[in-house]
Amino acid sequence: MEFERQLFEETMRDLRSRVRDASRTQEALQDLSVQVESEDGLISMTVGPPGHIRGLRFDPRAKRLDLETLAERIVEMVNNASDILKEEQARQVQSLMPDFPVDEIMADFTRMNAPPDAR
Repeated sequence: MEFERQLFEETMRDLRSRVRDASRTQEALQDLSVQVESEDGLISMTVGPPGHIRGLRFDPRAKRLDLETLAERIVEMVNNASDILKEEQARQVQSLMPDFPVDEIMADFTRMNAPPDAR
């Protein structure tokens, strides 16, 4: 009976530890952001999960660009930043929770951060 109690207590400690790890990982992923800049340095942005633009800056010289070019660069930058962000999130999960399947955790995180109608 004592062995079973010790096993139960050890399992509960492990479970609590894993829940704490998951919570810390979730917080780290929410706070993560990446900064990207256009090749010519005229546009810079900060993008956070799940690909939301948190900041957007234009060099005054960007006024010389036509609107179509400007829009294309912004779309390209958002897509690149989102890809970089996903890679960084996967690295963070792997480092914080090495015993867990990164793909499954990232899929859950993506679902949790999707708009309600996309879940």
